[in-house]
Amino acid sequence: MIHNNYNKKGGALLISLFILIILSIIVGSLAVEMSIEGMLQSNKKKKYKAEILAQSGIDFAKAIIEKQDEAQELEINDMTEDKDDFMKNALFLKRGLNVLLDLSVTNMGNIEINIQTAETGRNINKLNRNQLIEIFEMANIPSTEWNELVDCLHDWIDPGDLHRLNGAESDDQFYLDKGYRVKNSFVDSIEELLLIKNWNNDILYGREADEEGDAIFGISDLLTVWGDGKVNLNTASTNLLLSYAEYEEWELSNIMQSRMGMDGISNTIDDGIRSVEEVNADPNKFKLQSDLLNITSTGISGNIECEIKCIVKLEGTKPYIVYWDEEFKTK
Repeated sequence: MIHNNYNKKGGALLISLFILIILSIIVGSLAVEMSIEGMLQSNKKKKYKAEILAQSGIDFAKAIIEKQDEAQELEINDMTEDKDDFMKNALFLKRGLNVLLDLSVTNMGNIEINIQTAETGRNINKLNRNQLIEIFEMANIPSTEWNELVDCLHDWIDPGDLHRLNGAESDDQFYLDKGYRVKNSFVDSIEELLLIKNWNNDILYGREADEEGDAIFGISDLLTVWGDGKVNLNTASTNLLLSYAEYEEWELSNIMQSRMGMDGISNTIDDGIRSVEEVNADPNKFKLQSDLLNITSTGISGNIECEIKCIVKLEGTKPYIVYWDEEFKTK
């Protein structure tokens, strides 16, 4: 009888322990679930803040752009009372210079803004054979590939199905294997070039020298799909200028010095080349302002970033958005 009672008590103890274990698992699961839900809510809030900040950055950039005409009239002394360099940045845009801003918003986060010409390279849709060869030569692309690259590009862009000597239309085996036709229209992005026969990652992004050949430097950063084909002398990179046959590296010092103005210091009020003649540049190839601007606004809230890239076209000083791309990132 006593033995029986012990068995019953032991069984009850085991059941109690089992129930406690189950309860512990349930409570633990609830705690984990609540923690995850809290993290998701926190990330959702930060994502929302980052997006609002990024959109605000676009609006702030547009406000600067719209002030260009007023900035043109300002004297240098007027800039001493320019709050947050707002009008100074408007003046820089008027001269075709880049504008970089880093703004802090209380209880929200930060905004990083970059305003620059959208014509950051030579427009691939407007380059003729000789101009393309200038770029290929500078990038160290083998001359044996030049004719095929040029003709395949122009067959991709031009209307009709007439083959160039070294080109390829939709009936070419390359496109038949790929399962798509040539576009017969302008290239809409630099990445689109990878769809064209003979155009590949080595051509766009470069490769290191190996047993198969010399290094190729890549040409993606020399090209754009925006603009009239002229390049802004106030913002063009050294490599971009060197892609023109008339420029050697030693000849660029005059341009770089003129960009910094009379004081020779960058980011001061006298920055910017005032005329293409000032640096003996060809006005058929170069200019100083653009009516297409690229705005990149990054809203940062905690470890969440929202990056908005848009292209605006100016009608006077009024910016109209013609392209928009939005992306979230986690740091």
